[in-house]
Amino acid sequence: MNILQVEDDKDWFERTVKPLLIGIGANNIYHEQYYDSAIQLLNTHDIDYIVLDLAIPLNLENPVPDVSIGLRLASHVRENYSGTPLLILTGQQTEEAVDQFVDDQELTTFWDGTRKSLIKVKPKRLVSAAIALLSEAARELNAIEAIEISETGCELSAFDKRVIRIFCKAHAAIAAKVKSLNGGLSSAKVLQVELVNTQGAPFPWSSLLKIDEKHKIDIESNNFQSHVNKLPVGSFPNVISEYVAGCAGRKGICYSFAKNYEKNYFNYLLSCEESTLIILERLKDILSHWSQTKITQQISIRDIRQNICPDHKFESLIEIRKQLGLDEFERKNLSANFCIQHADLHGLNILVSKDLQPILIDYGDIKLAPSVLDVVTLELSQYFHPSLKDIQTPNIELFENWFNNDKFFTLSKLPRVAQFLRQWKSENGFLEREYIATVYSYALRQLTYKGTNVQIATKLIETAISSYK
Repeated sequence: MNILQVEDDKDWFERTVKPLLIGIGANNIYHEQYYDSAIQLLNTHDIDYIVLDLAIPLNLENPVPDVSIGLRLASHVRENYSGTPLLILTGQQTEEAVDQFVDDQELTTFWDGTRKSLIKVKPKRLVSAAIALLSEAARELNAIEAIEISETGCELSAFDKRVIRIFCKAHAAIAAKVKSLNGGLSSAKVLQVELVNTQGAPFPWSSLLKIDEKHKIDIESNNFQSHVNKLPVGSFPNVISEYVAGCAGRKGICYSFAKNYEKNYFNYLLSCEESTLIILERLKDILSHWSQTKITQQISIRDIRQNICPDHKFESLIEIRKQLGLDEFERKNLSANFCIQHADLHGLNILVSKDLQPILIDYGDIKLAPSVLDVVTLELSQYFHPSLKDIQTPNIELFENWFNNDKFFTLSKLPRVAQFLRQWKSENGFLEREYIATVYSYALRQLTYKGTNVQIATKLIETAISSYK
């Protein structure tokens, strides 16, 4: 266990605390005297547990210990390393200062699989009680580190693995087989996890675990409760729990679903048009629960583009903005339907059962957006998603005629799928401008990603501008 102690009395730490921490088997013991130096160390080291004396100085230039500085550091840890357990040591003058801070904390699944608070408070004069607490935490951490993880197609950090191990511990599993499901461009890891029981046999159900920065998982969790939970039963996996203990700024949310979801939408799109149409029919029915509440807004092309390709990305496209006069084009106004959209509905985010039932995964991008965004993503992700870039070899003529349905259908390798998606688009969208502006915005966003096929993205943008009437 890597422990950071923040304590202004270095002699007391070296003489009293450090030998005790060595005695409980701490791997690395770090000590900082100041708020500023503690922040720097947290930025550069993986810390499992923080021990904080509440009265600490700000820095070498401001050496007077102050309780408010200790509370400031505690707040920084909660905001930026919210999964890191924190033991606050108090003197007689500082015990009341932490009451409200501790009362505001929620319980979470800890290393032993039980629900606990990540913040503990002990009087500094009772250092033996503090060491006993750390000793127990060290034993719990060592126990979950013994859980073996077998990885397929994914690179996991130490904190990613810790999320998985806590999930295992909470379900009395001794190992986990993990494979990647997303293969996309985001910071998230979307994993299929098969737990192994104490007899060495797999669990009868499968798990989907998404790991990302804590604030992004919090958005995912809120989206599930606000939007996904209202879709038809069976169209989404059920939430098991969330895991953050000891994972610094990382967090995981875990779902369960039947084991027969071994393929995704892309698998069927590349192999069987008939099966793909069945999946799309069922997917359309699922998403109609969002689209039936669409509202019409008077907006600009820029508003749609900002929704799909935010300004901080758009501003990096200086050359194409000047070349095609995008700033002028974006000032045009239109009517568009808005409703809740998945907003990242590429093929890997649609798992499909053996009997062709789709379920949606990955809810971090769900939002109010143009009502054709999900259809546009289904249409275009097959040409842009990294997992397919070496499989699909698109003809540039297809994108030159993207908005000419008669020509487009003759060029498409899957004309019935293309016709289905265009009909779905027409039912959701407000006439044609919304669709054109959404395709334009999607293609712009793709240009901000490394590895994008620049030729087809640029051609789509040019075709959108020339087709807009």
